Amino acid sequence: MVAELLARILIHPRLRARCLAMLGARIGRNVRIYECRFINLRNGFSNLRVGDDVHIGAGCLIDLEGPVAIGNGSALSPRVTVLSHSDPGLAHGSPLCERWEPEARGVVIGDGCWIGACATILSGSIVEDRVVVGAGALVRGSLAADEVYVGVPARATAR
Repeated sequence: MVAELLARILIHPRLRARCLAMLGARIGRNVRIYECRFINLRNGFSNLRVGDDVHIGAGCLIDLEGPVAIGNGSALSPRVTVLSHSDPGLAHGSPLCERWEPEARGVVIGDGCWIGACATILSGSIVEDRVVVGAGALVRGSLAADEVYVGVPARATAR
């Protein structure tokens, strides 16, 4: 909790990236991480892998219960949410867990992707290289390379 607070209060985005690397994340060169929130730090920051030349915008929420990988040259716009797991309430014995078992499949965002403001990427999603995800989109599953996806749920736009 203290580490997450420290990562939030560091002012310079490159210092924040270096701090996360010292705390166990694998952070590439020339990474800028603006003020964002990391949750589910049971494994610290070891589930976070960020490539070179990545930009993570202000207000992003990144769940580190499962692995999160962000490829080289990708950009997450402000307020993007990355959920690496789903859990309807195992800790408090929710009966929903009988139907929807908790899982932590993680998220992979490929190289050269641009994730628009307020988009949400759900656990198990794979965003292949050079994908653009429109603002406010909901990503679930795999998104093919070199496409633009918009909407809820995210769908490829017509060419």
